[in-house]
Amino acid sequence: MKTAFPSIDRARAYVAAIPGAVSGAGGHDQTFSVVCSLVRFGLSPDEAWPLLLEYNQRCTPAWGERELRHKLEDAFRRVNPRTDFTSRSSHYRFTGTPKVKIDPATEVETLLKGFRCSACDLIAASTCKIPPLICGEHFHRQGAYLIDQLFEPSELVNIVTNPIVENGKARPGDAGLTLERNEWERRLLNPATWQAGGAWLRMNPMDGQGVADVNVTAFRYALIECDAVPLELQLSLLAKLPLPIAAILASGGRSLHAWVKIDAANADEYRRDVARMLALLARFGVDGKNKNPSRLSRLPGVVRQIGAHGDGRQQLFYLNPQPQQKAIL
Repeated sequence: MKTAFPSIDRARAYVAAIPGAVSGAGGHDQTFSVVCSLVRFGLSPDEAWPLLLEYNQRCTPAWGERELRHKLEDAFRRVNPRTDFTSRSSHYRFTGTPKVKIDPATEVETLLKGFRCSACDLIAASTCKIPPLICGEHFHRQGAYLIDQLFEPSELVNIVTNPIVENGKARPGDAGLTLERNEWERRLLNPATWQAGGAWLRMNPMDGQGVADVNVTAFRYALIECDAVPLELQLSLLAKLPLPIAAILASGGRSLHAWVKIDAANADEYRRDVARMLALLARFGVDGKNKNPSRLSRLPGVVRQIGAHGDGRQQLFYLNPQPQQKAIL
């Protein structure tokens, strides 16, 4: 029985060689030509969709998901007018979510092509250098350093220090405390006794009236988290993704947390941009649930004991307040 994977691999290689479409320069026709090429490779809509998302990442500007769906449906209907994109029984059912079983580690290895980096490499690549005064005996100051570089003095920062432990796992036990950046800096410069589950902070500034999405005052950062591949591969993946990554930190558990600079004008724009980014990264095992702007990340400078991997240290590996849309290494 012939497997479909060689066709997918050939289609991916073919599409990777095509330049991204540019608006106003025949972008529609070029993108539709790419879609038609996926059809000619014999892929189903669900097989073609993730490849189309990969191509879309190189387009200027990127197409919206609705526009891509229309192009994909039009291309398949030209080949087979009876293709059903809605029926549950249809072999070609297309829902906008890729159904192809993908091994994240294999996808990451394919992207990396043998590249590897270490935490030391990321620390050295930080434009905002990780100083000795937040390492060693001053490890507890890493949280203060992070918020000093990524928040404005008058902005309100929410930090959660009270975990609840259930079945060997820790989760935030309350809404935390919201204070001005400078006040949190003052507190975090001094050693503190942290609970075994660690601590968290919200990546975006809040209004002090709550911790929901409606309380976010600047839609600045989004979270990338991936515990579907080993930590070594996570480090190298984050170093090679062409994204404006402002911070990378160890969660103390099985994953790294990367803060991607979004700088959206409002909540709707934030959700749209983040959803598009997470869809493009899905094949690498990136968690697709991190879509809301009030999302918590781990607070560096804390040692996590419950659910810890390695030494359980929640620590900074990379910091760049003004990241560019390109790979770190």
